[in-house]
Amino acid sequence: MCNDSSLLGILSVVKIFLILIQFIVPIILIVFASISFIKLVKNPEEKNGIRKIINQFLAAAIIFFIPVIVNILMSILGETTKLSSCWNNTKSKIELSNAYKDTIGERRRKILPDTAKYDKGVPRNLDFTCTSSVVKSQFSCETLKIVEKHLYDFDATNFNSVISSYGGFENYAKSVGGIFGKYYGQQMPNVSETDFQKAAEYVLGWMYMYGWDYMNTQGEHYKWGTGSKYSNDAFYVNGGWRREYSGKFDDLIAGKNGLDMLSSECGDLEIFVYWKLGISRKRSIANPTSLRELKVGDALFFYDMSGGRKNWRHTVLVGEVYDDKIVCYDAGSRYTRSRNYKYTVEIPNDTSASAELTALKKHYAYDGWIAKRYYNFEKG
Repeated sequence: MCNDSSLLGILSVVKIFLILIQFIVPIILIVFASISFIKLVKNPEEKNGIRKIINQFLAAAIIFFIPVIVNILMSILGETTKLSSCWNNTKSKIELSNAYKDTIGERRRKILPDTAKYDKGVPRNLDFTCTSSVVKSQFSCETLKIVEKHLYDFDATNFNSVISSYGGFENYAKSVGGIFGKYYGQQMPNVSETDFQKAAEYVLGWMYMYGWDYMNTQGEHYKWGTGSKYSNDAFYVNGGWRREYSGKFDDLIAGKNGLDMLSSECGDLEIFVYWKLGISRKRSIANPTSLRELKVGDALFFYDMSGGRKNWRHTVLVGEVYDDKIVCYDAGSRYTRSRNYKYTVEIPNDTSASAELTALKKHYAYDGWIAKRYYNFEKG
């Protein structure tokens, strides 16, 4: 509560106002009382002159002591309300609260890093060391357990009845737990690299638990499982698919736009994750040109040169960065077909553009790439 700069700002204004009352208003009243006294000296027979002067001095004395009375009342409240602790030393608490603001002025809540291993090759934030014999994607340990548990909750044919049994999708999300229950219907924190990874897992985790289809603007459709045939954990294993998605991600998974559009293409991961973080993608703040410059959260766009011009073919997100490699998060058709969204690109010792393109081509066989950065996520 006392880290809320808006509340502390209001309390600070109130304290300044009380100080002004304590010193300025009594002076004004004394001036008026002096004027009344002068008038009384000049005209001793003026009715109620002395009473008027006395009342003015009494009013000045009462107003002077109002701040003192307020401070005493706040002290009496003591531990019975948090407001008293915010009232005391408001200036220093405002300075502390302002430390929670970022460069664009939005207040951010600092998130302490998760308990994690600090071994070489393991992120300091999320713990990706856990594996599953069922889930083919390497989610962080907590998320992996949840995804594995909820692969068969429903499909397109019984979704509504299952969700109704929980009393609505929000209750169902809470029962799933983890980041899925905590952040459904809410913007996720957007300060650190950990925050980005959690938002990516939120999106990719729901997609995995549902068994999400692939559909691009050219009409290519791949089924969750192998691409040509659904696996038994697919959302449309019993039918119901018709078209690509439309609308916001949380509305989509809750079935608010219908149940026939749980499909997307590679670039939609970027849209979903940044929407969940509440970060605009209208303008990039940097355009890295080498693998060593990439940071968590950057988007990579691949193209080929067929027809003598750049034809944009694929989009991935940089989800993890290490000294010798980057891990791309990919929700294109390969996610639908392999159920794995992570692809590791080794950073070559050769710093040339051709060497880096060769490294990328081990997974992404395109003629070239560019990168865009929409936000600088903090380390940790």
